Amino acid sequence: MLLHYIFGWLRRFQRAALMGALLWVPVGLAVSDSGASHSERPLLLATIKPLTLIARDVAGDLAEVRQLLPDGASPHEYALRVSDRRLLDRADIVLWVGPVLEPYLNGAVAGMAPGRALTAADLPGIVWPERGGDSAKAGVEQVRDEHLWLDPRNARIIARALAQALAKRSPDTAAALSERLRRFEAELDVVEATIQTRLAPLRGTFFASDHDGFGHFANRFGLRSAGYLRDVSGHAAGARSVAALMGRTDVRCLVAEPDSRPERLQRVAAELGARFAVVDALGMSIAPAPAAGGGYAHLLQTVADGFAVCLGDAETS
Repeated sequence: MLLHYIFGWLRRFQRAALMGALLWVPVGLAVSDSGASHSERPLLLATIKPLTLIARDVAGDLAEVRQLLPDGASPHEYALRVSDRRLLDRADIVLWVGPVLEPYLNGAVAGMAPGRALTAADLPGIVWPERGGDSAKAGVEQVRDEHLWLDPRNARIIARALAQALAKRSPDTAAALSERLRRFEAELDVVEATIQTRLAPLRGTFFASDHDGFGHFANRFGLRSAGYLRDVSGHAAGARSVAALMGRTDVRCLVAEPDSRPERLQRVAAELGARFAVVDALGMSIAPAPAAGGGYAHLLQTVADGFAVCLGDAETS
């Protein structure tokens, strides 16, 4: 009786073990395959939110897209942390704007192997706005405005270069990247046409800014800068330039950014007889874009809405 009980127990144990093995094998393989697939995705590290939005629009889930700077951090004054350096070392592709906007990254990029860093400011075809003002007339060398993502033409150039770099890194994704790039450019055509139509009545209208970071947007959509309180690098403008700005009577809008001091700037706007608006050029208030895309177009539309409201277009007057 005891032997019968033991043999029955062993048979049940063998059947259970066999079923467990059969069930475990495909699940184990699936987990292993999934992990391998995930690890094979290139790590794409974008420095700031606008570049991250473009990268996610183009790459979707074909790459692991990470952002180096926290939302709200100034690229002019950022200092790399130990964790940032580790992330830079891991990245297959580092997408940054350039040395004027992001001086904290100059040393790290200089030490990278050729092809790892994609410098947006050095891409062929980038459109640069003309610089004006007293310093230009005096022949003083001016720092170029690297807030270049605010011109959708430059966003197209960045997206194309990024798709090419990713396809070179992972050739099997080339067709999917090409399709995502096509959708990105088609969406950009629509939003750019919409903004052009909305801002057309305001072309030639003067605005002032706390930070001289809107030259690319103004150049593309026909707005005119009357002056600024901080230059493209974030340094205070000279006393003569500020005095010339405050003496103008044709400034309709003073634009600030989220990190500006709104109370002081509202007083400046009142002295100018201008409206006041906060425009988020870095997209800090925009939620991370889904893999389906649309993040960059949303950023551009948000900037346009801010200018339209401040300048007083027909939809908001």
